[in-house]
Amino acid sequence: MLLVALVAVAAEAQRIQTVDSNGAPVAYASVMTEDAKFIGTTGLDGVLEDVKGAKTVIITHVAYQSKTVEVGKGGPITLEEADFGLPEVTVTKKPLVYVQTYYRLLAVTDDGMIYYRAGLVDNQYDRQKKDLSTDEEHFSMASIGLLKTLLNMMVNTSKGRLFGIPKIKRDEYLKRRYADIGLKVAPDASGKLVITDNYGQVGTITDDPKAGIRRVSYDANGLFTHSTLATGKEKKIKKMEKREKERKNRVDVDFEQYCYDGESKYSPEDFMMKQVYTSYDRENTEGKMVHRVLMCQVFNTERAYVTKDELKQLKKRNKMKMTYGNIQRFEREHKIPALAPAIQKRIDELAAQKSNE
Repeated sequence: MLLVALVAVAAEAQRIQTVDSNGAPVAYASVMTEDAKFIGTTGLDGVLEDVKGAKTVIITHVAYQSKTVEVGKGGPITLEEADFGLPEVTVTKKPLVYVQTYYRLLAVTDDGMIYYRAGLVDNQYDRQKKDLSTDEEHFSMASIGLLKTLLNMMVNTSKGRLFGIPKIKRDEYLKRRYADIGLKVAPDASGKLVITDNYGQVGTITDDPKAGIRRVSYDANGLFTHSTLATGKEKKIKKMEKREKERKNRVDVDFEQYCYDGESKYSPEDFMMKQVYTSYDRENTEGKMVHRVLMCQVFNTERAYVTKDELKQLKKRNKMKMTYGNIQRFEREHKIPALAPAIQKRIDELAAQKSNE
């Protein structure tokens, strides 16, 4: 009987749950070891069932402060909001909206490879035509050339879409994109807003009325899988199955945060931040199974209603020489949420290596 109790305690010690200051679950928080090896992400209920024997873990989320905790202490782990926000902006009748976004893209694997890219995007939104255009400047570095080449291919084809501001709010986009699998946003029995499709729950929406913020978290890989299966097209399904076979235990989870007052229609300048997270296991050239994590974070750092002449002046004023030192200063000045210390250390080492080349 005692043995059974000890086994139950040990199993419970491997489980962690993340919540915000209001007690709401924090979905898709990344959990890693102190030496920056990713363990997993919390689910929509804020729970990660198994931390794989780690005694101390670092929990990170783009919208919250990183936290180091000892596993097995019991009770939910409360994450504090990151000290990041946007000043109020007065709506005017000027024809253009200027939104500057800062982004960072990184890739980390168990065998030490890393890719880092950061940059600024000037977004111009024509309120009458509802057209959106972007101009991007970036700084990048990588420990191996192949990884850098592959990632550059990925980001260059997604320019503007991946790093810029969305034209519509995420929950509206999801309803349009996945109407074929019955995607809905509606309150559950407890009154919490959830995102569901014909296969079940795929996301959650958390509103903070006091702060005027809406957070949308959803399972991008689940939606992709459900949508592919719904087509019934054998060729498309086989292609998906091949991807899953090559990239085992794949996780694709997305998060977006924007200003929201509960009634007003969404405007692009309401965007605050987002994160696109992908992780999977794949064999390297030596036949060893390696865990890989790709993460893109985007933050709105400035917004204004402008004329064409004012837009030119703003873009000229905000132009910055893209060096690693300047990027780090920019992050501090704009209170960009910090990365986990171990990840930041790797990036600093990579930057030092680049400067010595």
